[in-house]
Amino acid sequence: MRSGMYRVKHRFSLKRTERERLGMGKYNLQRILYVFSSLNDLGRVITSNGSVDDITKSALYLILGTISSSEGAVFHYEPSSCAMENIVRKGLDGTTPLSFTLSDGDLNELLLASQVFETGSGQEPLQGFTPLQREVRTLGDGMVGISNIRPSEKLDHAERGVTGFTFRHREHLKAVKAALAAPLRVGDKLVGLLTVGKRFSGGEYGGEDREILSMMSQQLSVVMYNQQLFSRLQRKVEENRKLYENLKQIYHDTIQAFAVAIDAKDDYTQGHSARVAQYAMAIGQELGLPGDELEGLRFAGLLHDIGKITVDSSIIRKKSSLNEQEIMQIHRHPSVGYDILSHIKFPWGDLSKLALHHHEKVDGHGYPDGIEGKDLVLGVRIITLADSFDAMTSDRPYRKQISLGETIEEIRRCMGTHFDVEVCRALFRVLEKELTGEIADPKVIPCLNRLFDTPYVLQVLKAADGPCEAARHPV
Repeated sequence: MRSGMYRVKHRFSLKRTERERLGMGKYNLQRILYVFSSLNDLGRVITSNGSVDDITKSALYLILGTISSSEGAVFHYEPSSCAMENIVRKGLDGTTPLSFTLSDGDLNELLLASQVFETGSGQEPLQGFTPLQREVRTLGDGMVGISNIRPSEKLDHAERGVTGFTFRHREHLKAVKAALAAPLRVGDKLVGLLTVGKRFSGGEYGGEDREILSMMSQQLSVVMYNQQLFSRLQRKVEENRKLYENLKQIYHDTIQAFAVAIDAKDDYTQGHSARVAQYAMAIGQELGLPGDELEGLRFAGLLHDIGKITVDSSIIRKKSSLNEQEIMQIHRHPSVGYDILSHIKFPWGDLSKLALHHHEKVDGHGYPDGIEGKDLVLGVRIITLADSFDAMTSDRPYRKQISLGETIEEIRRCMGTHFDVEVCRALFRVLEKELTGEIADPKVIPCLNRLFDTPYVLQVLKAADGPCEAARHPV
């Protein structure tokens, strides 16, 4: 009887053990599937297109949910200031600033520590070490360098956690309610620190929890490391951009100075190059040229007369007719300008050709080469008209300026012989838009002496193309 009762109890005990084993196995399987799902979700989060702050926040929330905690924080390590700065937190006071500075000892400990360590109770950092270890660890500030620690010491340090760091920063760790911490590292680079609070249940974290936290923190480390590299790259790009802008401004100022020096040879032509640059840009913009070509037109306008620096000032200022030798010297200035500018590599193309040909005419009767319109690039045709327009609307030693209406009529007469038809029409459209207020930032009208009748000028602008005559005003 007793033997039979024993066999029944034994079978029942076996069945119960079997049931418990099967139940535990089912639980473990569910746990494994949940962890894999969480790792997959974390992978999607860190490879998303969101901002780094959003990605880090989502990653922290996912990590805490996976290990069943409601409190945690992520710190970013800034090497230049040795500061740990809190960037994301959950379940903590959001108003309290959380940051602290690492010593060399702290940095070495975090680089040597196991992937996940307990924050401990804030005990003295040398408690529990052998006399030999204690002597080694008191050399220098905190922990010594990695290369100076023997393998046995590394193992002991990894097993024990980071007692020096946790003691020195016990108040900071207490502020984030840290139960576990994971240094965020990539190779031998520290990029931050992850801390997590106690579990929902209040129970202890097991080895499986540490493994999960270790895997997830490594993925977070890569994200933060890549962000650090990207931030440094952005800073370098910004520094280079500022350097480029400074050099560009110096370059522009130098060209402006050249233009002022050119125009200074004659009181009548002061500001001529700057106005030609303005007019050329306005025409180019009306023709739909891109920004880099417009900038090229601007500087071509500023430098188109640079060859005049070799022309005697008395010739430029002469009020009477020029003799043959003086005319030859004037006609030589485009070639001299070309010789000067051809040695400079401009970022906007070959501006020297624009200086060489700005006195050419579309019918081939200009100078110095007598090139016809079909062989003249658009930039030359624009500069030619802008130069002539300013010459007509400005006082010169040999004559007074003519009115805006007369200037337009003169240009109309010379369309197709002196000037390109489409370029002229573009100038006329600019003038009409500026006179009617259609252009908010006018470039031509503000440069003119306002001795004109606006209704009459608008009437002239609306007139169709007319026959061309030879220009009566030398440019």
